[in-house]
Amino acid sequence: MVHFILQTLIMLALGVMIYLMAAALPRIGDEAENAPGQMSRAMIYIEKADEIFRGFWEKTLRRFRVWLLRLDNLITKKLGRFKKDAGKESKLPLGESGSSVDKDEEGN
Repeated sequence: MVHFILQTLIMLALGVMIYLMAAALPRIGDEAENAPGQMSRAMIYIEKADEIFRGFWEKTLRRFRVWLLRLDNLITKKLGRFKKDAGKESKLPLGESGSSVDKDEEGN
């Protein structure tokens, strides 16, 4: 299962790299091929798909950020509880706990 997850992550990373390279191609190419006001039909569809992808990606990143902030708040609350519990436990004297080790030492 671990291999499957790793392969999936590698393929996703490869897809992202190819997308980023494809998005950079229009900046590299010559602008003289088409008139400034005209775009080919394929480019129009690519631009529309790019806008849809950007909107989806923005929503996804915002949701992930909210989820991450909620997780951070949960961890902060748990750590606060641990500090409160640790403060209560440290007030107990160690020798008066009544453990069997203390009783054995007194008997010998």
